[in-house]
Amino acid sequence: MSQNSDFQLISTTLPQSQEEVLQRLLQEFSQLPGQLQICARYVIDHPHEVGLQSMRTLALNADVQPNSFVRLARHLGFEGYEAMRERFRDFVRGGVGSSPDRVRWLQEMDRKGGSTAIFGSMAEACLDNTEKMFAQQSVEDLDKAVDWMINARRVYVLGLGLAYPLAYNFYYVARMGFEHFILSPRHGSLPCDDIIRMDSSDCLLAMTFQPYRSDTLDAVRLARKAGARVIGVTDSNASALCREADLGLVSPTHTPQFFHSNSAVTALLESLCALLIVRGGESASKSVEAFHSARWEADIYDES
Repeated sequence: MSQNSDFQLISTTLPQSQEEVLQRLLQEFSQLPGQLQICARYVIDHPHEVGLQSMRTLALNADVQPNSFVRLARHLGFEGYEAMRERFRDFVRGGVGSSPDRVRWLQEMDRKGGSTAIFGSMAEACLDNTEKMFAQQSVEDLDKAVDWMINARRVYVLGLGLAYPLAYNFYYVARMGFEHFILSPRHGSLPCDDIIRMDSSDCLLAMTFQPYRSDTLDAVRLARKAGARVIGVTDSNASALCREADLGLVSPTHTPQFFHSNSAVTALLESLCALLIVRGGESASKSVEAFHSARWEADIYDES
């Protein structure tokens, strides 16, 4: 395939559904030019909006020129953007909508302005992210991730930078039910210090969000080279972590402030913990009970 043509197709088959469009974009993502990658990432992360918003609105939200979405559609074999957009009508019919009361509440906060408007915009972002995370999540993928972790010899939980507190919280809860969860990196060490000991009986749960950390991705590649299974937790199906991992779990992190919002990611990880304990059966339940009993007996909690 010529690298100089935006419109050269890897596949000559025209996508017939929104699922096929998304699959093609994921397959061809790394071969797309820079501007088309931005458009593709936005479509992958916001399929519901493609069926609702105009091309100009999408371009404004993605911070690209409207013509970039036309070029992306033609790259997939469509005559234009509207032809591609038709494939996303199911998302409009089946999407998650906001209740009228919630909409009126958010609009009222916006009219008040100042701190109230900022607080309202954060509320809207957090609620929207959480709704999308639950609506778009594959329960089959969650079950697969839980099975891998329960049956692994060791599960290394990796998060660096802003992902570290998320990784730590997940590890903190999971270790109550299971002894084989290990937080990585440990204090004073590097991720590779643990990864080099992994093999095909181990599992790595790694998380990174935009901007994606190269040291996390390097650790993932090292784990895969060792034969370990890799579960990625990230903010886009088009992220490098999703492409490198054996299984990707995605949660939106959009926010009007400078830093990303972790509220929906936290909900995803808490759901994973709940599934782990339930699927862990009596053994996991007894472990959690023993963990808390020991803390009560040690007077860790204030009963006043």
